[in-house]
Amino acid sequence: MKKADYVPLVGILASKGGKNHIFRGNATVFKNIQSELSKFGGLSFVFTTDGVEENGVTGYVYFFEEKKWGKISFPFPDIIYNKISSRSEEISDEVVALKALYEQQGKPFFNYGFFNKWETYSALSQDREMQSYIPKTWLHTNIVHISDLLNSYYSLYAKPQNGHKGSGIYQLSRKEDHYTVQSNTTTIYYNEENFRTWVSSHLHKEKYLLQEEIMTDKIEDCKYDLRVICLYRDNEYKPVGIGVRKASKNSIITHVPNGGEIIPFEKVRGRCSIKQVNWLANKVGTLITKAFGFVGEFSLDIGLTPEGWPYLFEVNSKPMIFDEQEIQKQRITELVQLFIELEKYHK
Repeated sequence: MKKADYVPLVGILASKGGKNHIFRGNATVFKNIQSELSKFGGLSFVFTTDGVEENGVTGYVYFFEEKKWGKISFPFPDIIYNKISSRSEEISDEVVALKALYEQQGKPFFNYGFFNKWETYSALSQDREMQSYIPKTWLHTNIVHISDLLNSYYSLYAKPQNGHKGSGIYQLSRKEDHYTVQSNTTTIYYNEENFRTWVSSHLHKEKYLLQEEIMTDKIEDCKYDLRVICLYRDNEYKPVGIGVRKASKNSIITHVPNGGEIIPFEKVRGRCSIKQVNWLANKVGTLITKAFGFVGEFSLDIGLTPEGWPYLFEVNSKPMIFDEQEIQKQRITELVQLFIELEKYHK
């Protein structure tokens, strides 16, 4: 393996661990990054904000022969790869100060932060080319607003602005004499008074947005969507791999922990345009980087109409591990190449 001319020291910023863990996060991914980077003469280590000191960082390196993590002191890394898993921790004083330090020094702070769904939609919808690829979306304000929208749209999805993994999502619809609220596990019918009560008790607890339902293509009468992992390479954002998630019968979400199923991309390849997916990856990456700062990686949840037109349902920061091993392996390879590319650029 040829050594890179510019070899970065990469610090993987993880959430603080509990009593029996030195940090939180996917240790297997962290080990894979360390192993892949070492092929080019580079080094990565894992650290939390507890390890940040005035002149450097105390972090952890995995010793493969001993099969254990070891604590080592380092100078401040060339690149910080942000894998903090908690929104509250990400806005802590320690993390904010670390971001400010790297911004001041012009060093890459990779994965700047979690996305807010409404802020992301606002950034994308201002671009005229993107408008035909995203469902119409509104901030939830009150029951009157929902009622007005359901006069114009057959069905709406209610999504928490800071939600993840499909939690807290509801499908709302109305017929002449009742409202229907469907979650991933239940379908309940309400008269107008009870629907108002439900909205007040469920959608006012946290900030929600409302999104028109797009009638999408199905497999075996089940919804499915594409999960596209994207990374920045050679001055553009590119898909690294495309997975497919199929919902269970009558389910409103495709997430595997909620009953979804992984199916091969080959099963739907002929139903979508790879050219459009590639265009969306670069367009979305460019727009969110312009709005929020450098975003090195993200994933897209894309639904297809029966005619094959792609609709972008979600943009996810800090994508979780892909179950498809080949996609995940390629992701680590591309990620390490991006670290090297960033180090070369900032030298």
